[in-house]
Formats: sequence, C-alpha cells, structure tokens
Amino acid sequence: MTKVTMSAIAREAGVGVATVDRVLNQRAPVRGATEQRVLAAASRLGYRHAQSRLLHPGAPPTATLRMGFLLLSTDYSLYRQLSEALREQAMPHHPAGVEPLFVTHGIDEVEQAAQSLRALATRVDVIGVVALDHPLIRHAIQAVSRQGVRVYALFSDFSPCGQAGYIGVDNQKAGRTAAWMAQHLLRRPGSVGVLLGDHRFTCQESCEISFRSGMREYGASQRVLEPLNTRESVEGGYRAAQALLDGHADLQLIYAPCGGIEGVVRALREQAQRGVMLVCHGPVQEGELALIDGSITLMLRHNIETMAAAVVQLCTERQSERDARYEQVILPFEIITRENM
Repeated sequence: MTKVTMSAIAREAGVGVATVDRVLNQRAPVRGATEQRVLAAASRLGYRHAQSRLLHPGAPPTATLRMGFLLLSTDYSLYRQLSEALREQAMPHHPAGVEPLFVTHGIDEVEQAAQSLRALATRVDVIGVVALDHPLIRHAIQAVSRQGVRVYALFSDFSPCGQAGYIGVDNQKAGRTAAWMAQHLLRRPGSVGVLLGDHRFTCQESCEISFRSGMREYGASQRVLEPLNTRESVEGGYRAAQALLDGHADLQLIYAPCGGIEGVVRALREQAQRGVMLVCHGPVQEGELALIDGSITLMLRHNIETMAAAVVQLCTERQSERDARYEQVILPFEIITRENM
C-alpha cells in the first residue's frame, strides 16, 4: 500500500503541511470548512484515520503506539525545543494515560547511551535517536532492532546497523549551500574555519566534506582549516571560536554545522572589529538578534516543529507494515538572513 504523506494531502487540499498536521492530529483549532477539506482530501488518498473522522466528527485520533526518544541533554543547543515538539506531536498517538518516554545523555556518554537504548526498548515500540555513530551505539541499535523495536536516526544517521530509517536534512546539500554562500561572501584571500560538534556525527562529517568539496569546485582562494570541536556545548563553541580567532590573523569566515553556536557568537562579538563572518546551522537561541547585529551572517535553519511532525508521522505509518526496509525522510532547511526573518 502506498504511503499517504502530509505533503500529498496538503497538495490535494490546497493548504499547508502545518494545517494538515493540525487537522489530522487535532493540535490546534482549524476553521470547519478547512478541516473538512483536509479530511476529504486525506480520505480520497486513502488515509484511514481521516475516513473515520469524517464519519465520526470530534473523535480523537487512534492511539496505538508507545514512542521513546534518546536525545542529547537539554543542556545542549536546541534539544529542549526538540523534546517539547516531539512530546506535543507524539502524545495523541499514545494510549490513554501513557506518555512518550525521553532519555538524555551527554555527548561523551557513549556507554550510558547504549545502555539507555536497550532499557528503553523494553518499554516502547519505536525509538528516535540522536547519538554519535559509535560502535557501541550501533551494536545496541542492532540488538533492539532484532527484538522488533524500530529505531530511527534523527538529525544524524548511523553506519548500517539495522536502523529503520533517517529523518533530517540533506547534509550534502547543506554543506554545498554553505560553500556557495561563502564563495559569494568572501572577497579576499584568507582562512576559513570549520567547527563541528563531534567527528562521529555523520551529519556534520557530511556537511564538512561537502563544504570543502564546494569550495574547491568554486575555485575559492581561501584556505579551509582543519575542524575544531565544540562538543555541542555553548562553552565548547566559545573556546573553539576563540582558538580560531587567536590562531589565524587572516580568518575571514567560520562555517559551523553544529551545536554550541551561542558560544561562537559570544566570541565573535568580543572581537567584532575583526569582521569575521559566521555561516551556521540553526535554530540558535537568540539567533534572530545575532543575525540583526551581524554576529551571524547566514543561518541554515532546521524547522523543529516540522521535523517532530515528520518523525511521528513516519513512526505511526510504518508501524503497521511488516517489512523492515530502510526509509529516509529528507526535510527542507531554511536559508535565513537578517533581511528575511
């Protein structure tokens, strides 16, 4: 059976994906006429819950799934926002009185993350994971997948280990987009810094490789430096940016497809007279202010709410399928400057 996506329903109904999500998952009020149009479009495409809602208006969505999430601690950039969005999206799909489970770990707590994954698998049907591509974690994913618990990589995929799929942006496109922008921003020879959260995040590795490839292809005269790590933390971002600024008098731009951007912004503000540009990934706490004052030149921003909706949609739609095929859900990223916020 062909999967019915929210995007397909949105096109059929002539509305936005967010409106479809609000109607199907009853997250917020929608005008009656719009709701009926969305439900009718979904029903025509074969979305079974919509057919039930048309016959029984006001009925709550069917709750049949227990979801768990293994994420980095909310001390790291954006993970509090991601946790809240995932909870909001997942709650309607749980049995009454049951909530989605969240377990967090530090970026270096690989053994703890692997143990938490195994423990979580005894309590839920499906797990979304943000973690390093480490052998211990891959071994745990393989083990719980064999038990019938589907594991989806969020933001950063893993080397093949039985995971059910990946949900995130196309990191090759993101890295090459950053290179394209850098090539248009830079006007004189110099150095370009790269910051990563950790080399074992495959998403960031792909961004760095693609950025370097793009800079070579565009014939940029700038030298791309070896990456430094932020450890996904604000303090780590500050220290890494300071090291770039102190170690390279000809630094022109920093590309940072990672967490800890708030610390990078602080370091750049302290040496604002240098005029070093920052192309980073987001969202970033108080990122709009940093764009306005020029501390961030350009942001490639993930839409956290859209991602959370896509995660829950994939988990619920795939759970009734018996095959174990790997599936990718590639989400768009927004290109944000101070002028288009």
